[in-house]
Amino acid sequence: MQYARDDPGHDRVATLDIETTATDPDAGELVSLGIGVHDRSDPLTGATYETFHRRGDDEATLVERAMGALADAGADGLVTYNGVEFDLWFVEERLGRLDTRVDWPAVTESPAHLDLFLDRKARAEESGERWPNLEACLSAYGHEPPRTVWRGDPLTNTRFGEELGPAYLRTLGTDTGARFREELCEVMDHYLVGDLEATLALFYADIGDSIEGRYLGTEARFD
Repeated sequence: MQYARDDPGHDRVATLDIETTATDPDAGELVSLGIGVHDRSDPLTGATYETFHRRGDDEATLVERAMGALADAGADGLVTYNGVEFDLWFVEERLGRLDTRVDWPAVTESPAHLDLFLDRKARAEESGERWPNLEACLSAYGHEPPRTVWRGDPLTNTRFGEELGPAYLRTLGTDTGARFREELCEVMDHYLVGDLEATLALFYADIGDSIEGRYLGTEARFD
């Protein structure tokens, strides 16, 4: 689904994405969090991406590390895809269950934070359509999102939650799983960065900017 919107005029745009073992914070937990940052004066190929994975520490420490990086990035705008009702909500719910809190950068709040999903969700509900996912929205502009293939099949949010995330968490605290853990990190890095660039690309497509990313339309295979 395309969605034309006005350019909010940010100079530096950030994005974030989380990966979990389930979409219900009562049943799942945080595994990874990614941050992307792009200076509007540079082409999208100049965007930087940083990924954070659990390293034997708890979820709160993971969030602290990632939110610290977001704060240090100095972005004046944040774009997400379903960040309000999932990513940031899930993080807040998990922190609540851990009875802790983490300070979030001001850019995570409205009006600096723009969720590219909410307008599309409202439009879909008005027309009786299914909610569009990030990949379908980007494809509507003629751009293909990055593709991560793991163990012979495309990696999806469902596969991450049911297979990749739990496999990674099982390696934590074990010396024998160190090499396997690093291999899984490579898969998670590519998957996270793909979503981060796809979100930035969708934002620019919405406001009418031309798009040329480093990862759009590419595929990486991990066996």
